[in-house]
Amino acid sequence: MNICKILLICTVFSRVGAEIQILIDPVNLPENLLPGTQLSRAYDKDVAGKADAYRFLNKTKDFVIDASSGVITSTKVFDYETDPVRFLFIVDTGGAMRRVLTINILDVPEPPDCTADPQFSAGTAAVEIAEDYPLFQPIYRVTATDQDSVHGDRLTYTLETQLSGPEKGGNAFGVDAVNGVVSLKEDTLDFDRGYHAFQLTLRATDTTGLFCQGTIIIKIRNVNDERPQFEPFPLDSINVTEQTPIGETVTRVRATDPDEDSITYSFTTQQEVFGLDPATGIITLLRPLNLDYPNNSRAYSLEIEARDSGNNTSTYTFTVRVESANDPIFCDLSFLTGVSVLVPEDVPASAFIYMILPRDPSPGQKFQLFRLVVAVSSRGKRPVESCTGTETLLVQNVNGEHSDFTCLPDAPVHISENMPVGTKLVTLTATDRDSGDSVRYEFIGTHKEFSINEDSGEVSIAYPLDYEDVGTPKSWVLRVRAYDNQRVHSTTGTFTVVLQDVNDNSPQCSQDIYTIELAENIPVETLVVSLACTDKDGAFPNNNITYRLIVDPLSNETFTLTNNELKVGPKPLDSDNATFAGRHFKHTVFVKVSDKGSPVLSTIITVIVRVLRINEMNPIGTTSAFTFSVLENSPVDTLVGKLTFTDADWPFNNLKYTIVGGRLGTPPKFYMEPYTGMIKLLDSLDRESELQYRIVVRITDLDNDAVPDPLRQRSATAQVTINVLNVNDEPPLCHPPHLETWIYSIVRGAFVQLNCSDGDSPPEHLSYLIVGGNTNNQFTLQRRGVDPPSLATGQNFQYDVFQGIQDAVTFQLLIEVTDELGGSKAGQLTATSTVIIHVLPWTVTQPTSSTKIASTSITTLVLRKTSYYWAPDNWFPVVLTLTAALFLMCLYTLAWYFSCCSHSILLFPHCHESGQSSPTAKEPGLSV
Repeated sequence: MNICKILLICTVFSRVGAEIQILIDPVNLPENLLPGTQLSRAYDKDVAGKADAYRFLNKTKDFVIDASSGVITSTKVFDYETDPVRFLFIVDTGGAMRRVLTINILDVPEPPDCTADPQFSAGTAAVEIAEDYPLFQPIYRVTATDQDSVHGDRLTYTLETQLSGPEKGGNAFGVDAVNGVVSLKEDTLDFDRGYHAFQLTLRATDTTGLFCQGTIIIKIRNVNDERPQFEPFPLDSINVTEQTPIGETVTRVRATDPDEDSITYSFTTQQEVFGLDPATGIITLLRPLNLDYPNNSRAYSLEIEARDSGNNTSTYTFTVRVESANDPIFCDLSFLTGVSVLVPEDVPASAFIYMILPRDPSPGQKFQLFRLVVAVSSRGKRPVESCTGTETLLVQNVNGEHSDFTCLPDAPVHISENMPVGTKLVTLTATDRDSGDSVRYEFIGTHKEFSINEDSGEVSIAYPLDYEDVGTPKSWVLRVRAYDNQRVHSTTGTFTVVLQDVNDNSPQCSQDIYTIELAENIPVETLVVSLACTDKDGAFPNNNITYRLIVDPLSNETFTLTNNELKVGPKPLDSDNATFAGRHFKHTVFVKVSDKGSPVLSTIITVIVRVLRINEMNPIGTTSAFTFSVLENSPVDTLVGKLTFTDADWPFNNLKYTIVGGRLGTPPKFYMEPYTGMIKLLDSLDRESELQYRIVVRITDLDNDAVPDPLRQRSATAQVTINVLNVNDEPPLCHPPHLETWIYSIVRGAFVQLNCSDGDSPPEHLSYLIVGGNTNNQFTLQRRGVDPPSLATGQNFQYDVFQGIQDAVTFQLLIEVTDELGGSKAGQLTATSTVIIHVLPWTVTQPTSSTKIASTSITTLVLRKTSYYWAPDNWFPVVLTLTAALFLMCLYTLAWYFSCCSHSILLFPHCHESGQSSPTAKEPGLSV
């Protein structure tokens, strides 16, 4: 019973065989490794050690397998981005065992490459822009590539250094971290301030920290964008005397241009009193300024415009004040021609006699000494008696004069809110005709915002003024008093001070940065954000706010700004764009909020709109039904066909192909690469067993929505028909392959029909030919239609022993059957059928006597003896021999087993003796 068990185990083991073992499966191969890297090893103990034990079933030049050891080695440098996975089909010598080895190419981080622009990487790239180049508009784009980008690696662009010259410290440029676009980010680009060139060092860094960098030089081109600037006069006024002659130079205005352009001057309004040289700015007098003329004014306001060669203009307004001249003293006309005064004789001493009325147009000039010639005559006597004499009158000063304002603004004095404390506004002047009497000044009432110098009359700002402060008046009517030393006499006056708003507050919004998420399928005109901005300045136009949208080319026409409302449109949002995907699906737009003051103040508001991807499109194929053809003798891994589908959602054409149904054969004859859409051959085909295969493939998009898969995945199906093309790979077969028959020698015509067929060819494509054994052409082939031919006798057999004529009685015909009749001879296959024909001699004797004899009916009896023999197939002797050898091996194993067992000592005494240990000491009684 044990012998039978051992024999059974050995027999089963010999028939099953071992699988091919792979030492490492799958193999993870880092990209960029040098050729010759040993990857894995195949092992099959049934073929181990043979010279041709292993081979690849699919043809490949990228790997080699040692036919003896099974060691698999790479022969090239692999790139993960172009070849992420490979499949190797390994078979052993007999081809019965197959194994698929998967080789995954691992991604190795690679640094970005900035050499797309050689000048940038070499540090010699240069661009030139005008100094008035707009903000946030592209100037230069860093072109960097990263082979790892197709698998999720992203580049981040940074500005490492920024140098300016000849003026140092410029910081005008920035770079977009996503797309590498260099743009102007601040309004500091001024050629006239010394910013003539900038040198930027830019770096592109991937997610692993690897980077490349380069340098770009931005040259600034000067633009005539500066307005002339006037050199102001102190207090914006000049003084001239009323005696200035016509044609005399009054003053000269000067203006400078930062752009160093030539300047021309002109009055903004027509002037009749003054003339202006347009080239030099010299102002001359055209008419007299005599203040004695009632039509002449004490002050003239002149507004002058300066214009450069670029038509940039600026204006300046100042006041020309006319001062009185020192005219000679003259008296009243009646006094000059002589005055007669009648004085009574009894006039008391110190009585008032006559008042002299002098006129002095120059206040302050006093006269104190008068000489009078007095004539005295008698009244009522004849002759009249008279005498004359001279009397000197010394006029003594008496504080009897009021102070008079000589300089008090008659027009409102306009001041700006940002004037510092202590700024002089105006100087009041008043005179007192009393000799030696000085004038002092004071405010009537309290005005904390202003102060007046008691001695000089200078009015200045005493408190910070803010137009936007609700507690600060917008105008003041200041009452001032001028008084003498003893405060005996005084005079009052008023003038108006008007506070003007200065554009010193830029617009302010509730937020400086808005971050908003919108789905890409929202309708046009959807409100993105409504800006809430105000300007604290209190007067128009300083608090008049305007909004301007600043966008890059990618966001152009995607957003519309109406007043303070940012809306989508006229183009809809679209995340299915490669450039937009490189920006992480974000639009960054800027809104410049400005007032209309001078200078214009503005604030930049940043609006970041993140567009959420929506899976909107189904995968679309060139057709919904694909038909492919493949030759039945094609090797494994042959490309059968490729399904072509596209998906307009980003990432474009990110599809997965899966076989979900159909007839694939058993075992499956085809497999599909999930990410390429390629259908490849997995097992050998046989057209004779299956002509056509039908496969149903589902095409599913991947990662096309902000919501993770598979919640919003879209898919399509395709019907695939694979036709197996015939290849003449089967020779004709005849049944039976060896035919033996007996005929009589008197047989004429067909006596047996061949039964031959071909799995690749129809019956009409088979041709038959007797190629051997047809002695004397005794036999021919007769064929009717498309059926196989019949074997027929061609001529009579001769068997005449007495005459020595004896044909063969046994014929062994060789009939060659060829397929593909009329086809290419190179592709034809043939088979040979053997037909053994035994001819039984038979003679029919004719009587020679004319004697009529009685006819005797003869019954012909043919005896046929059939001999049966066993003709096994060719494989049977081989199997029988192997089985016998295996049986003998099992018997030997059994014998060896019993030879080493203690209970078999009787059968194998020598085994028992050999197993005994040698004596180590002599036993008693044994002789040496």
